[in-house]
Amino acid sequence: MLLRRFTLAVIAALACCGAAAAAPPQLAANTNFTQAQRPTGAIRFIVIHVTEGSFLGTVSWLRDPRAHASANFVVSREGQVQELVPLHDIAWHAGNWAMNTRSIGIENVGFTDDPSGFTPAEYRAAAKIAAVVARRSLIPIDRQHIIGHYQVPDPNDPLQGGGIDGHTDPGPYWHWGYFMNLVERFAYPQKWWRAKHVGLSIQSSTVYGGQVVAGRVPWRTKVDGPVHRVAFLVDGKVKWIDRIAPFSFAGGRALNTTTLRNGKHTLELRAYGAKSWTRRVFTVRVKNQPFTLAQVAFKPKQLVGGVQPVRAIFTGTPVRVALKLDGREIDHDTSAPYLFKWDTRRVKDGTHTLSLVGRAPDGRIVRSAVTVVVDNAAVTPRIVASSIADGQTVADVQHWLVQVSGPVTQVQFSVDGVVRGTATAAPFAWDWDTAQETPGTHHLTVRALTAAGAAAEQDVTVTVAGPSAVQQP
Repeated sequence: MLLRRFTLAVIAALACCGAAAAAPPQLAANTNFTQAQRPTGAIRFIVIHVTEGSFLGTVSWLRDPRAHASANFVVSREGQVQELVPLHDIAWHAGNWAMNTRSIGIENVGFTDDPSGFTPAEYRAAAKIAAVVARRSLIPIDRQHIIGHYQVPDPNDPLQGGGIDGHTDPGPYWHWGYFMNLVERFAYPQKWWRAKHVGLSIQSSTVYGGQVVAGRVPWRTKVDGPVHRVAFLVDGKVKWIDRIAPFSFAGGRALNTTTLRNGKHTLELRAYGAKSWTRRVFTVRVKNQPFTLAQVAFKPKQLVGGVQPVRAIFTGTPVRVALKLDGREIDHDTSAPYLFKWDTRRVKDGTHTLSLVGRAPDGRIVRSAVTVVVDNAAVTPRIVASSIADGQTVADVQHWLVQVSGPVTQVQFSVDGVVRGTATAAPFAWDWDTAQETPGTHHLTVRALTAAGAAAEQDVTVTVAGPSAVQQP
Protein backbone atom coordinates (compact mmCIF):
# COMPACT_ATOMS: atom_id res chain seq x y z
CA MET A 1 0.00 0.00 0.00
CA LEU A 2 2.89 2.36 0.79
CA LEU A 3 4.37 1.74 -2.66
CA ARG A 4 1.07 2.53 -4.38
CA ARG A 5 0.79 5.79 -2.40
CA PHE A 6 4.30 6.61 -3.68
CA THR A 7 3.17 6.41 -7.30
CA LEU A 8 -0.05 8.31 -6.58
CA ALA A 9 1.98 11.08 -4.92
CA VAL A 10 3.92 11.60 -8.14
CA ILE A 11 0.74 11.84 -10.20
CA ALA A 12 -0.90 14.14 -7.65
CA ALA A 13 2.11 16.46 -7.73
CA LEU A 14 1.67 16.93 -11.46
CA ALA A 15 -1.88 18.08 -11.05
CA CYS A 16 -0.94 21.05 -8.85
CA CYS A 17 1.79 22.59 -10.97
CA GLY A 18 0.07 23.93 -14.07
CA ALA A 19 1.08 21.01 -16.29
CA ALA A 20 -1.34 19.04 -18.43
CA ALA A 21 -3.30 16.48 -16.46
CA ALA A 22 -1.76 13.10 -15.83
CA ALA A 23 -3.40 10.29 -17.79
CA PRO A 24 -4.75 7.24 -15.97
CA PRO A 25 -2.11 4.50 -15.70
CA GLN A 26 -1.80 2.33 -18.82
CA LEU A 27 0.81 -0.21 -17.85
CA ALA A 28 3.37 -1.51 -20.32
CA ALA A 29 3.07 -5.11 -21.41
CA ASN A 30 4.18 -7.42 -18.62
CA THR A 31 6.88 -8.75 -20.95
CA ASN A 32 8.44 -5.28 -21.07
CA PHE A 33 9.31 -4.78 -17.38
CA THR A 34 10.05 -6.74 -14.19
CA GLN A 35 7.66 -6.88 -11.26
CA ALA A 36 9.79 -6.27 -8.20
CA GLN A 37 8.04 -4.50 -5.27
CA ARG A 38 11.06 -2.22 -4.74
CA PRO A 39 11.07 -0.11 -1.56
CA THR A 40 11.35 3.65 -2.07
CA GLY A 41 14.94 3.68 -0.87
CA ALA A 42 16.02 1.30 -3.65
CA ILE A 43 15.73 4.09 -6.23
CA ARG A 44 19.02 6.01 -6.41
CA PHE A 45 18.99 7.44 -9.94
CA ILE A 46 16.61 9.24 -12.27
CA VAL A 47 17.43 8.78 -15.97
CA ILE A 48 16.23 11.30 -18.57
CA HIS A 49 15.41 9.92 -22.02
CA VAL A 50 14.13 11.28 -25.35
CA THR A 51 11.45 9.33 -27.23
CA GLU A 52 12.64 10.00 -30.82
CA GLY A 53 8.95 9.83 -31.70
CA SER A 54 5.46 11.07 -30.83
CA PHE A 55 3.71 10.78 -27.47
CA LEU A 56 0.96 8.40 -28.58
CA GLY A 57 3.33 6.38 -30.72
CA THR A 58 5.77 5.94 -27.85
CA VAL A 59 3.09 4.96 -25.34
CA SER A 60 1.58 2.52 -27.83
CA TRP A 61 4.93 0.91 -28.61
CA LEU A 62 5.97 0.49 -24.97
CA ARG A 63 2.63 -1.22 -24.30
CA ASP A 64 3.31 -3.63 -27.18
CA PRO A 65 4.82 -6.99 -26.08
CA ARG A 66 7.19 -6.82 -29.03
CA ALA A 67 8.99 -3.76 -27.61
CA HIS A 68 10.92 -5.58 -24.85
CA ALA A 69 11.56 -2.12 -23.38
CA SER A 70 9.73 0.31 -21.13
CA ALA A 71 9.94 3.48 -19.06
CA ASN A 72 8.20 4.54 -15.88
CA PHE A 73 6.77 7.71 -17.42
CA VAL A 74 6.34 9.34 -20.83
CA VAL A 75 5.95 13.15 -20.90
CA SER A 76 4.33 14.91 -23.88
CA ARG A 77 5.30 18.32 -25.25
CA GLU A 78 2.11 19.67 -23.66
CA GLY A 79 3.17 18.33 -20.26
CA GLN A 80 0.81 15.35 -20.23
CA VAL A 81 2.21 12.39 -18.28
CA GLN A 82 1.53 8.72 -18.95
CA GLU A 83 2.58 6.19 -16.33
CA LEU A 84 3.66 2.85 -17.84
CA VAL A 85 5.60 1.10 -15.07
CA PRO A 86 4.88 1.63 -11.34
CA LEU A 87 7.83 2.96 -9.38
CA HIS A 88 8.07 -0.21 -7.32
CA ASP A 89 8.64 -2.28 -10.48
CA ILE A 90 11.73 -2.28 -12.70
CA ALA A 91 11.44 -0.63 -16.11
CA TRP A 92 13.74 -1.78 -18.91
CA HIS A 93 14.94 1.64 -20.00
CA ALA A 94 18.68 2.10 -19.42
CA GLY A 95 20.35 -0.69 -21.39
CA ASN A 96 22.09 -1.72 -18.17
CA TRP A 97 20.36 -4.12 -15.78
CA ALA A 98 22.26 -2.95 -12.69
CA MET A 99 21.16 0.62 -13.43
CA ASN A 100 17.58 -0.45 -14.17
CA THR A 101 17.25 -2.03 -10.72
CA ARG A 102 18.28 1.24 -9.01
CA SER A 103 16.59 3.85 -11.18
CA ILE A 104 13.48 5.10 -12.89
CA GLY A 105 13.24 6.31 -16.49
CA ILE A 106 11.41 9.41 -17.75
CA GLU A 107 10.86 9.57 -21.52
CA ASN A 108 10.38 13.08 -22.94
CA VAL A 109 8.79 13.55 -26.36
CA GLY A 110 11.24 14.99 -28.84
CA PHE A 111 14.32 14.25 -30.90
CA THR A 112 17.90 14.24 -29.59
CA ASP A 113 19.32 16.33 -32.45
CA ASP A 114 16.35 18.67 -32.97
CA PRO A 115 17.35 22.32 -32.28
CA SER A 116 13.74 23.15 -31.36
CA GLY A 117 14.44 21.39 -28.07
CA PHE A 118 11.73 20.81 -25.48
CA THR A 119 8.79 22.87 -24.21
CA PRO A 120 8.50 24.59 -20.81
CA ALA A 121 5.45 22.44 -20.03
CA GLU A 122 7.49 19.32 -20.76
CA TYR A 123 10.37 20.45 -18.55
CA ARG A 124 7.98 21.30 -15.71
CA ALA A 125 6.15 17.97 -15.83
CA ALA A 126 9.38 15.95 -15.95
CA ALA A 127 10.89 18.08 -13.17
CA LYS A 128 7.90 17.48 -10.91
CA ILE A 129 8.22 13.73 -11.34
CA ALA A 130 11.93 13.94 -10.55
CA ALA A 131 11.31 16.22 -7.54
CA VAL A 132 8.77 13.89 -5.92
CA VAL A 133 10.88 10.78 -6.54
CA ALA A 134 14.00 12.54 -5.24
CA ARG A 135 12.29 13.69 -2.04
CA ARG A 136 10.61 10.34 -1.38
CA SER A 137 13.72 8.24 -2.11
CA LEU A 138 16.18 10.73 -0.54
CA ILE A 139 18.08 11.12 -3.83
CA PRO A 140 20.46 14.11 -3.92
CA ILE A 141 19.32 16.67 -6.48
CA ASP A 142 22.51 16.84 -8.52
CA ARG A 143 23.89 15.71 -11.86
CA GLN A 144 25.45 12.63 -10.31
CA HIS A 145 22.03 11.19 -9.47
CA ILE A 146 19.76 12.83 -12.05
CA ILE A 147 21.45 11.82 -15.28
CA GLY A 148 20.98 11.51 -19.01
CA HIS A 149 20.76 8.18 -20.81
CA TYR A 150 24.18 8.95 -22.31
CA GLN A 151 25.70 8.74 -18.81
CA VAL A 152 24.55 5.16 -18.19
CA PRO A 153 27.60 2.87 -18.49
CA ASP A 154 27.67 0.20 -21.19
CA PRO A 155 27.60 -3.07 -19.19
CA ASN A 156 30.12 -4.58 -21.63
CA ASP A 157 32.46 -1.56 -21.58
CA PRO A 158 32.05 0.67 -18.49
CA LEU A 159 34.20 3.37 -20.10
CA GLN A 160 31.50 3.91 -22.73
CA GLY A 161 28.11 5.54 -22.07
CA GLY A 162 24.57 5.22 -23.34
CA GLY A 163 23.90 1.73 -22.09
CA ILE A 164 24.46 -1.35 -24.20
CA ASP A 165 23.28 0.43 -27.38
CA GLY A 166 25.33 3.63 -26.95
CA HIS A 167 22.43 6.11 -26.68
CA THR A 168 23.22 9.84 -26.66
CA ASP A 169 19.93 11.25 -25.35
CA PRO A 170 18.75 13.68 -24.16
CA GLY A 171 21.33 15.43 -26.37
CA PRO A 172 22.69 18.97 -26.66
CA TYR A 173 19.30 20.71 -26.73
CA TRP A 174 18.19 19.49 -23.31
CA HIS A 175 18.88 22.43 -20.94
CA TRP A 176 20.20 20.74 -17.82
CA GLY A 177 20.60 23.94 -15.84
CA TYR A 178 16.99 24.96 -16.41
CA PHE A 179 15.71 21.46 -15.67
CA MET A 180 17.72 21.01 -12.46
CA ASN A 181 16.63 24.44 -11.30
CA LEU A 182 12.99 23.37 -11.71
CA VAL A 183 13.58 20.07 -9.90
CA GLU A 184 15.05 21.90 -6.92
CA ARG A 185 12.24 24.46 -6.90
CA PHE A 186 9.56 21.77 -6.88
CA ALA A 187 11.39 19.62 -4.33
CA TYR A 188 12.09 22.50 -1.90
CA PRO A 189 9.49 25.22 -2.54
CA GLN A 190 10.03 26.87 0.89
CA LYS A 191 13.65 27.60 0.05
CA TRP A 192 12.63 29.36 -3.18
CA TRP A 193 9.91 31.37 -1.46
CA ARG A 194 12.49 32.77 0.98
CA ALA A 195 14.85 33.64 -1.87
CA LYS A 196 12.21 35.89 -3.45
CA HIS A 197 11.84 37.96 -0.31
CA VAL A 198 15.45 38.88 0.46
CA GLY A 199 17.97 41.19 -1.17
CA LEU A 200 20.66 40.19 -3.66
CA SER A 201 23.95 38.85 -2.33
CA ILE A 202 26.85 36.70 -3.48
CA GLN A 203 27.36 34.22 -0.67
CA SER A 204 30.41 32.29 -1.90
CA SER A 205 32.66 31.48 -4.85
CA THR A 206 34.66 28.31 -5.48
CA VAL A 207 37.50 30.55 -6.75
CA TYR A 208 38.61 33.09 -4.15
CA GLY A 209 40.98 36.01 -3.67
CA GLY A 210 44.68 35.22 -3.31
CA GLN A 211 44.29 31.72 -4.70
CA VAL A 212 47.01 30.26 -6.96
CA VAL A 213 45.35 28.44 -9.84
CA ALA A 214 46.44 26.31 -12.77
CA GLY A 215 44.82 24.19 -15.47
CA ARG A 216 41.02 24.00 -15.54
CA VAL A 217 39.38 25.39 -12.41
CA PRO A 218 35.67 24.88 -11.64
CA TRP A 219 34.11 28.27 -10.90
CA ARG A 220 30.71 28.28 -9.24
CA THR A 221 28.94 30.76 -7.02
CA LYS A 222 26.14 30.65 -4.45
CA VAL A 223 23.81 33.64 -4.40
CA ASP A 224 20.88 34.73 -2.30
CA GLY A 225 17.81 36.63 -3.37
CA PRO A 226 15.87 36.89 -6.67
CA VAL A 227 18.91 36.63 -8.95
CA HIS A 228 18.05 36.49 -12.66
CA ARG A 229 21.58 36.00 -13.99
CA VAL A 230 25.22 35.96 -12.95
CA ALA A 231 28.06 37.34 -15.09
CA PHE A 232 31.61 35.96 -14.78
CA LEU A 233 34.35 38.47 -15.69
CA VAL A 234 38.09 38.01 -16.20
CA ASP A 235 40.25 41.15 -16.22
CA GLY A 236 37.17 43.33 -16.71
CA LYS A 237 35.75 41.37 -19.66
CA VAL A 238 32.57 39.30 -19.47
CA LYS A 239 33.51 35.70 -20.28
CA TRP A 240 30.26 33.95 -19.39
CA ILE A 241 26.68 34.72 -18.32
CA ASP A 242 24.61 32.05 -16.60
CA ARG A 243 20.87 32.59 -16.33
CA ILE A 244 19.94 29.35 -14.58
CA ALA A 245 20.85 28.38 -11.01
CA PRO A 246 23.05 26.89 -9.72
CA PHE A 247 25.22 29.52 -11.42
CA SER A 248 28.54 28.26 -12.83
CA PHE A 249 31.13 29.36 -15.35
CA ALA A 250 30.89 27.87 -18.86
CA GLY A 251 28.00 25.61 -17.89
CA GLY A 252 30.19 23.77 -15.40
CA ARG A 253 33.05 23.13 -17.84
CA ALA A 254 35.48 25.18 -15.69
CA LEU A 255 37.70 28.21 -16.26
CA ASN A 256 40.65 27.26 -18.49
CA THR A 257 43.54 29.22 -16.97
CA THR A 258 45.94 27.94 -19.63
CA THR A 259 44.50 30.60 -21.95
CA LEU A 260 45.74 33.29 -19.53
CA ARG A 261 49.31 34.44 -19.06
CA ASN A 262 51.01 33.46 -15.82
CA GLY A 263 50.65 36.14 -13.14
CA LYS A 264 47.89 38.10 -11.40
CA HIS A 265 44.39 38.40 -12.86
CA THR A 266 41.22 40.09 -11.65
CA LEU A 267 38.07 37.97 -11.43
CA GLU A 268 34.62 39.39 -10.84
CA LEU A 269 31.12 38.06 -10.17
CA ARG A 270 28.05 40.18 -10.91
CA ALA A 271 24.61 39.03 -9.73
CA TYR A 272 21.65 40.81 -11.38
CA GLY A 273 18.08 41.04 -10.16
CA ALA A 274 15.10 42.77 -11.76
CA LYS A 275 16.07 46.27 -10.57
CA SER A 276 19.41 45.91 -8.80
CA TRP A 277 22.74 44.14 -8.93
CA THR A 278 25.71 43.34 -6.74
CA ARG A 279 29.25 42.18 -7.37
CA ARG A 280 32.34 40.62 -5.83
CA VAL A 281 35.87 41.38 -7.15
CA PHE A 282 39.03 39.51 -6.22
CA THR A 283 42.51 38.70 -7.56
CA VAL A 284 44.04 35.30 -8.27
CA ARG A 285 47.46 34.23 -9.49
CA VAL A 286 47.78 31.93 -12.51
CA LYS A 287 50.77 29.61 -12.39
CA ASN A 288 50.78 27.09 -15.23
CA GLN A 289 53.82 25.01 -16.13
CA PRO A 290 55.14 25.88 -19.61
CA PHE A 291 54.08 23.34 -22.21
CA THR A 292 55.82 23.47 -25.59
CA LEU A 293 56.86 21.03 -28.28
CA ALA A 294 60.05 21.27 -30.33
CA GLN A 295 59.87 21.29 -34.11
CA VAL A 296 59.75 17.86 -35.79
CA ALA A 297 63.38 17.07 -36.62
CA PHE A 298 63.05 17.12 -40.41
CA LYS A 299 63.70 19.95 -42.79
CA PRO A 300 60.76 21.06 -44.96
CA LYS A 301 60.61 19.00 -48.18
CA GLN A 302 63.39 16.73 -46.86
CA LEU A 303 63.81 13.50 -48.82
CA VAL A 304 63.22 10.51 -46.51
CA GLY A 305 62.98 6.76 -46.80
CA GLY A 306 63.29 3.53 -44.85
CA VAL A 307 62.55 3.57 -41.09
CA GLN A 308 62.84 7.06 -39.63
CA PRO A 309 63.16 7.80 -35.89
CA VAL A 310 60.80 10.59 -34.79
CA ARG A 311 61.19 11.97 -31.27
CA ALA A 312 58.90 14.43 -29.49
CA ILE A 313 60.75 16.83 -27.18
CA PHE A 314 58.65 18.81 -24.68
CA THR A 315 58.87 21.53 -22.12
CA GLY A 316 56.46 20.12 -19.56
CA THR A 317 55.07 16.60 -19.30
CA PRO A 318 52.42 15.37 -21.73
CA VAL A 319 49.94 12.65 -20.84
CA ARG A 320 49.66 11.53 -24.44
CA VAL A 321 51.64 12.11 -27.62
CA ALA A 322 50.29 11.20 -31.05
CA LEU A 323 52.22 10.75 -34.29
CA LYS A 324 50.06 11.66 -37.26
CA LEU A 325 50.58 11.23 -40.97
CA ASP A 326 48.48 13.42 -43.24
CA GLY A 327 46.14 14.12 -40.31
CA ARG A 328 45.61 10.44 -39.40
CA GLU A 329 47.06 9.02 -36.19
CA ILE A 330 49.50 6.18 -36.88
CA ASP A 331 51.04 5.77 -33.42
CA HIS A 332 50.91 7.18 -29.89
CA ASP A 333 52.84 7.06 -26.64
CA THR A 334 52.03 7.92 -23.02
CA SER A 335 55.48 7.87 -21.42
CA ALA A 336 58.97 9.26 -22.08
CA PRO A 337 61.07 9.28 -24.21
CA TYR A 338 58.20 9.63 -26.76
CA LEU A 339 60.27 8.04 -29.53
CA PHE A 340 58.54 6.67 -32.63
CA LYS A 341 59.84 4.63 -35.57
CA TRP A 342 58.12 5.72 -38.77
CA ASP A 343 58.32 3.11 -41.51
CA THR A 344 58.10 5.23 -44.67
CA ARG A 345 57.90 2.06 -46.77
CA ARG A 346 54.28 1.65 -45.67
CA VAL A 347 53.16 4.79 -47.52
CA LYS A 348 53.27 5.82 -51.15
CA ASP A 349 56.23 7.81 -52.36
CA GLY A 350 55.41 11.50 -52.55
CA THR A 351 54.69 14.49 -50.33
CA HIS A 352 53.33 13.81 -46.84
CA THR A 353 52.69 15.88 -43.70
CA LEU A 354 54.13 14.42 -40.51
CA SER A 355 52.95 15.91 -37.22
CA LEU A 356 53.33 15.42 -33.48
CA VAL A 357 50.47 16.32 -31.13
CA GLY A 358 50.93 16.47 -27.35
CA ARG A 359 48.24 16.84 -24.67
CA ALA A 360 49.06 18.17 -21.21
CA PRO A 361 47.30 16.92 -18.04
CA ASP A 362 45.32 20.19 -17.92
CA GLY A 363 44.07 19.76 -21.48
CA ARG A 364 46.49 22.04 -23.34
CA ILE A 365 47.37 20.88 -26.84
CA VAL A 366 50.62 21.61 -28.72
CA ARG A 367 51.40 20.61 -32.30
CA SER A 368 54.41 20.50 -34.58
CA ALA A 369 54.22 19.55 -38.26
CA VAL A 370 56.50 19.37 -41.27
CA THR A 371 56.05 18.35 -44.90
CA VAL A 372 58.53 15.78 -46.19
CA VAL A 373 58.97 13.87 -49.45
CA VAL A 374 59.03 10.08 -49.22
CA ASP A 375 61.15 8.56 -51.99
CA ASN A 376 62.25 5.10 -51.00
CA ALA A 377 63.45 4.37 -54.54
CA ALA A 378 65.97 7.20 -54.24
CA VAL A 379 67.07 6.87 -50.63
CA THR A 380 67.05 3.11 -50.08
CA PRO A 381 70.55 1.63 -50.42
CA ARG A 382 71.33 -1.53 -52.37
CA ILE A 383 74.35 -3.81 -52.43
CA VAL A 384 75.15 -4.41 -56.09
CA ALA A 385 78.20 -6.70 -55.87
CA SER A 386 80.75 -8.16 -53.45
CA SER A 387 84.29 -9.43 -54.12
CA ILE A 388 83.70 -12.34 -51.74
CA ALA A 389 81.07 -14.79 -52.96
CA ASP A 390 78.86 -17.20 -51.09
CA GLY A 391 80.51 -20.64 -50.71
CA GLN A 392 84.00 -19.35 -51.52
CA THR A 393 87.13 -20.76 -49.84
CA VAL A 394 89.46 -17.98 -48.69
CA ALA A 395 92.97 -17.71 -47.31
CA ASP A 396 95.60 -15.10 -46.48
CA VAL A 397 94.50 -11.43 -46.71
CA GLN A 398 91.25 -10.85 -48.60
CA HIS A 399 90.57 -7.41 -50.09
CA TRP A 400 86.78 -7.34 -49.50
CA LEU A 401 85.33 -4.80 -51.91
CA VAL A 402 81.59 -4.06 -52.28
CA GLN A 403 79.72 -2.02 -54.86
CA VAL A 404 76.58 -0.15 -53.62
CA SER A 405 73.87 2.13 -54.98
CA GLY A 406 71.95 4.90 -53.26
CA PRO A 407 73.14 7.65 -50.87
CA VAL A 408 75.31 5.31 -48.78
CA THR A 409 77.45 7.03 -46.12
CA GLN A 410 78.84 3.96 -44.37
CA VAL A 411 79.49 0.26 -45.06
CA GLN A 412 80.06 -2.17 -42.20
CA PHE A 413 81.91 -5.49 -42.60
CA SER A 414 81.05 -8.19 -40.03
CA VAL A 415 82.51 -11.65 -39.36
CA ASP A 416 80.36 -14.06 -37.38
CA GLY A 417 78.09 -11.20 -36.20
CA VAL A 418 80.90 -8.88 -35.05
CA VAL A 419 81.64 -5.65 -36.95
CA ARG A 420 85.32 -5.91 -37.86
CA GLY A 421 85.70 -3.04 -40.30
CA THR A 422 83.96 0.16 -41.48
CA ALA A 423 84.33 2.21 -44.65
CA THR A 424 82.83 5.71 -44.91
CA ALA A 425 83.73 6.61 -48.48
CA ALA A 426 83.85 4.89 -51.85
CA PRO A 427 85.39 2.60 -52.85
CA PHE A 428 83.93 0.73 -49.88
CA ALA A 429 86.47 -1.95 -48.97
CA TRP A 430 88.17 -3.70 -46.05
CA ASP A 431 91.23 -5.98 -45.88
CA TRP A 432 90.36 -9.16 -44.00
CA ASP A 433 93.32 -11.15 -42.64
CA THR A 434 91.91 -14.68 -42.61
CA ALA A 435 95.05 -15.98 -40.90
CA GLN A 436 93.57 -14.56 -37.69
CA GLU A 437 90.49 -16.79 -38.02
CA THR A 438 89.92 -20.40 -37.08
CA PRO A 439 89.96 -22.59 -40.17
CA GLY A 440 86.45 -23.66 -41.16
CA THR A 441 83.08 -22.09 -41.89
CA HIS A 442 82.43 -18.41 -41.16
CA HIS A 443 79.42 -16.13 -41.77
CA LEU A 444 80.09 -12.72 -43.31
CA THR A 445 77.70 -9.74 -43.44
CA VAL A 446 78.09 -6.50 -45.32
CA ARG A 447 75.69 -3.69 -44.34
CA ALA A 448 75.20 -0.41 -46.24
CA LEU A 449 73.71 2.56 -44.34
CA THR A 450 72.37 5.97 -45.37
CA ALA A 451 72.38 9.16 -43.31
CA ALA A 452 68.62 8.76 -42.89
CA GLY A 453 69.06 5.35 -41.26
CA ALA A 454 67.96 3.18 -44.19
CA ALA A 455 70.00 -0.01 -44.54
CA ALA A 456 70.69 -2.94 -46.87
CA GLU A 457 72.42 -6.17 -45.93
CA GLN A 458 73.99 -9.14 -47.71
CA ASP A 459 75.07 -12.38 -46.02
CA VAL A 460 77.52 -14.98 -47.36
CA THR A 461 79.10 -18.11 -45.93
CA VAL A 462 82.76 -18.87 -46.65
CA THR A 463 85.35 -21.43 -45.64
CA VAL A 464 88.68 -20.25 -44.25
CA ALA A 465 91.49 -22.57 -45.37
CA GLY A 466 94.52 -23.50 -43.28
CA PRO A 467 97.98 -21.87 -43.70
CA SER A 468 98.75 -21.42 -47.40
CA ALA A 469 102.32 -22.82 -47.04
CA VAL A 470 104.29 -24.98 -44.68
CA GLN A 471 107.57 -23.58 -43.41
CA GLN A 472 110.70 -25.48 -44.60
CA PRO A 473 113.44 -26.49 -42.10
